[in-house]
Amino acid sequence: MTEFSASAMAEEHADLGAAMTEMITDYVRGLDEAPVCSGATPTRLTTLLEGAMPVEGTSALEVLDVLRRKIVPDATTISSPRYFGLFNPAPLPVAVWVDALCSALNQNGAAWRQSPSVSALESVVIGWLGELVGRSGDGFGTLTSGGSEANLIALKCARDRAARQVAHAGLAGTGAPIRVYASEQGHYSLRRSVDILGIGRDNLRTIDTDTCFRIRLDDLRAAIEADLARGCRPAAIVGIAGSTSTGAIDPLDALADLAAEYGLWYHVDAAYGGALAFSATHGALLRGIERADSVTLDPHKWMFVPFSCGALLTRHGRSGLRAAFDCTPEYLDESRGDDDGGLDFFRYGQLGTRRGNALKLWAALCRLGRRGYAEVIDRQLALTRRLADQLSTMEEFEVRGEVRTAVCCARFLPGELRDAPGPVQDEVQQRLQQRIERGGRAWLSTTVLRGRRVLRININSVLTRAAHIDELLVLLQREGAVVLAEQ
Repeated sequence: MTEFSASAMAEEHADLGAAMTEMITDYVRGLDEAPVCSGATPTRLTTLLEGAMPVEGTSALEVLDVLRRKIVPDATTISSPRYFGLFNPAPLPVAVWVDALCSALNQNGAAWRQSPSVSALESVVIGWLGELVGRSGDGFGTLTSGGSEANLIALKCARDRAARQVAHAGLAGTGAPIRVYASEQGHYSLRRSVDILGIGRDNLRTIDTDTCFRIRLDDLRAAIEADLARGCRPAAIVGIAGSTSTGAIDPLDALADLAAEYGLWYHVDAAYGGALAFSATHGALLRGIERADSVTLDPHKWMFVPFSCGALLTRHGRSGLRAAFDCTPEYLDESRGDDDGGLDFFRYGQLGTRRGNALKLWAALCRLGRRGYAEVIDRQLALTRRLADQLSTMEEFEVRGEVRTAVCCARFLPGELRDAPGPVQDEVQQRLQQRIERGGRAWLSTTVLRGRRVLRININSVLTRAAHIDELLVLLQREGAVVLAEQ
């Protein structure tokens, strides 16, 4: 029979802490040379891990040993300096361990009385993020599970402002269709959001982009005018600051002008690129973000906070979010005096149970500070430009778009493939990516731009240095030659 007492739990924590510290330390110590990707198949992993739920319990240390043997070896080495994949961070150690403290405290960050100090800290870090993107005065916001949730909250506010009765009466009585506008590079969460909100996926107008994958302002204006002529109801413009495929940044200031001209809610999805605000060198790329009605940030991307941690900021203070989401169940009323309701974060979004993500975010921001973040971001941008410049000098590669964030897109197109049909070229990109992945020495992704498959390389890890970029270039050339020979 397991003994549940404070002293017994403390002893178990001590044993687990020592074992877990050793496991994590060994894992991180091996990051430089560990394979980036597992060679395991889903079938093998499922077979390895399957089995009936245990009838009898086992010791906590034995549980950790199973994780060490069966989970850790086949985990993707996200923190590797040779991981060039999606927007996954190499998390800061202090944020990892503070995340463990978050689990131990187990505060529900939704209601003030369930998490007094954590809710107060969330208010502080929201203020810090607001200052980062030029917010002042009555700006407010809420932490979220990520950019998808933050975008949903923003579009809920936009929908409610465009059709004020909809939150109570529903969309049936709104008459004219509600329209939302974003570049064709917008995140897929925008499609999901308009679906969930009842606006409808067909009412998300995706606007073409220029050669650098930024939204075309003339096409956007034409779409708004056409919708007005049809009797539709334009509600929101979404600007992209760091698109997932290319890292492109829309002309945010010009979008703010358009939104103001037509009286539309202006949201900026800066889930990735918002961290550029730390950089004195590159922060000007975000000019205009301070004019947005709402902004999405993802600290679990370029701020090196462990998954998951997103944020939604608004310049309309508590009242804007509260008008969109607030309701008061009888067991969470505000008849306690003082200022309790102001830190009840369930009033500012859809979640009634919220992890205390403010803890790890606060720890990361304190650990690096503005200057530390600026140094890392500037270094990663310099490495990305080094990569793009080198690829541009190689006859067999073609860089697509421009480097605005730490994302570089390119195609492997040696002379023999230049005139090949598009699907054949696309297959070569896929095969090159897969060879590199199976080799384990690096990991990068692919995406589709203008209907054609391209290699997508993103510098994520704080550990990545110039030598890793040079190694990647050699790897791309070598594996590309093998793919070409096979073709």
